[in-house]
This record gives sequence, C-alpha cells and structure tokens, in this order.
Amino acid sequence: MEPEYIEKGGDMKYHGIDLHKKYATISVRDEAGNEERFVRAQYDIGAYVSSLGSQDAAVLEASSGALYWAERIQSQGASCSVIDAFRFRIIRDSWQKTDRRDAANLSLGLWLASRSKETKLPVIWQPTPVIRELRKLFGLYDLLNKQIRQLKNAIHGALVDNGVRDRAVGTRLTKSPCKGEEMLKEMELSPASRVCILISLALLANLQEQKETLRQEICRAGQPLEAEVKVLISIRGVSPLLALAFLADVGDIRRFPSARRLHAYLGVVPTVRSSGEVTHNGAINRRSRVMSRSLFTQAVIHLVDSSPVMDRFYRQVVARRGYGRARIALLRKIFAIMRRMLLSQELYRWVEPTFYDKKLRDYGRDCKKGEARIVA
Repeated sequence: MEPEYIEKGGDMKYHGIDLHKKYATISVRDEAGNEERFVRAQYDIGAYVSSLGSQDAAVLEASSGALYWAERIQSQGASCSVIDAFRFRIIRDSWQKTDRRDAANLSLGLWLASRSKETKLPVIWQPTPVIRELRKLFGLYDLLNKQIRQLKNAIHGALVDNGVRDRAVGTRLTKSPCKGEEMLKEMELSPASRVCILISLALLANLQEQKETLRQEICRAGQPLEAEVKVLISIRGVSPLLALAFLADVGDIRRFPSARRLHAYLGVVPTVRSSGEVTHNGAINRRSRVMSRSLFTQAVIHLVDSSPVMDRFYRQVVARRGYGRARIALLRKIFAIMRRMLLSQELYRWVEPTFYDKKLRDYGRDCKKGEARIVA
C-alpha cells in the first residue's frame, strides 16, 4: 500500500537513502524539491536515523538490512517506505548508475509521490519481525535440504562407480548414516570411495541432526502464529512446518484481495505473453516466493487424500493434463482453501479428529523443545 506523507506543520524533508554494506549515501530534498543536502558516505547510520523526526520522510531500496532500518526510522516518528528497485525505473534505467544519482533519484521519487497522486512508488510490503525471523530460518532449512540432497547423490554415485547398482543399498545407507560404517564392511569398495562415503555419511548425520534442531526452532519462532497454525494443520498432509512455511511466505493474508493474487505471489500460475490476438501460457512464474510451492509439492499425495473432492479433482486434471500440471493445479486449489480458512478462522471441512489431535500434540512438544533449548 502506498504510504501517505502528511505534513504536520513545518517543513517536510525527503530523504533518499541508498544503503551499502558499510555506509549509506543520502540525498535530502526540501518541500520545493530542491536537493539541500547530500552525504556521500554516512558510516554511522544509527546516528543519522536518530536525528529524524515527524517532519521527515525516507525511502530505501529493498536490500539486506533495509527492513531493519525502515523499522528504526519509523520508531523515530518519521515515515519510511521500502521500494522494489527493479520496478523503480528511474534507477534501473539510469544511464550513469552512481551512488549519488541513485540517492538523488530516490529522494526525487519520494518528493514526487508526496506531491502528486499520479506518481506512485513501487512500495513492497514490510513483513513483521516474526515473519522475518521465520523467513531466515526457512532460508537455512532450504540450504540444509540442498546439502543433504548433494551428499545423498554423492553416496549413490560412489556406489555406482563400484558396481553397486541397487539403489536400495544407498537408500539404506543414507537413511541410517550412523550405522553406515558397519554396512560398508560388507561391500567391496575402492579405498578412495570408502573414505568419500564415510565422510559423506558423517556429514549427512550431522546435517540431519541440525535439521531437526532447526525444525524445532521454527516451531518456537512461529508461536505468535499459533492460532493460524492450528487452523491450517486441520488439513490432512499439512504439518506445522508446512503451515509455518505458508504463513512465512504470505504474512498477512488480508493483503491478498483474491485467491488469484495469492497464487501469483506464490508462483503457482503460468507466465502469460500476449501480442495482438495471440496469447501464450508458459511455465509457472518463478519470480515469486518459492518455499511454499517447494514444500507443498512434496506433500501432494497426502493433500490428495485429504478429501474426496481433492482426490476427484486431482484425478480429473491428471487425465486431461498430466501429473505435472495436476500438481500445480492442486496447489492452487489448496492455497485458495487455506486463504479462506485463515480469513474465516474455520477448520478444514474434512478434518480428521484423530490425526488433528496428534498434530496438535506434536506441535506443542516441538515448541516446548525449542523453548527448552533457548533457556539452556
């Protein structure tokens, strides 16, 4: 939503702040739109933020640390917005992209937006601290999953190089990496392959342990969203982890006026290219939040079994379009249902009390483990 800059008496100042790792470049304009101050390198950003007040309006580009400083600026009584630099064409299409020009363009865009209703800044939604913390944790969770997959593939590859083509052997090894050394004694492997597999198994065991710790930490960090989690896990196949991934991606569900907007945000709609009377539907849009789409795809089979309606819908789409398109269609349908559930705070129509009660107990236990680890 475009912020409103309301004059409260006195002269308003418009600050364009271009953040860097060690300093910020700042351009300040007065009410007439003239640049009255330029700071090439402000190293103590905290001190500068402390000098702001209710007569100041600031704008930042979306980058590392931007949301943190936006909250600090807003706590001083000043207004602050964070914009999508890719959509802010005055910066993206600049012929000579320099720090001074970027900061000046930011302050100019902010001044124009405050003076004209026809000029709009591409403001991004600012997630709450809870959502930001969850997104950090899920980012690490995704990284651990990628490393685990790489190690498993390396183990399978080493076995194939030594003539072990039965994939079930590698699956047993990776399923119980702590017992892998005993299993390897019965196999004929080259010395290098044996060492590589042993080290990979040790790393895999450690990553799986850290992944479980991280899962408990995610549950603890998501406790402020407990009411929403309890609603979403009433769907068969939606675990507390999946529910928190969805909530971390969407934030406030009320900012999506329709399911179509939600689908576009989560990247479960095709890209569309149209020229004249010809329209081409391409692959799904990957410029989006991807965590929910990635995790929920792994739970498609359970989501299909969540109700007779979902089962019938999935099978019909498979018959017409194939399994790949059917999975995405199912995700669109389940995300739309989850949106309605959150807005109405109602449980899933086909909730299974036995499974639901077990999920609630497991969720409470994981939250307590996370709290106990923090206390320790």
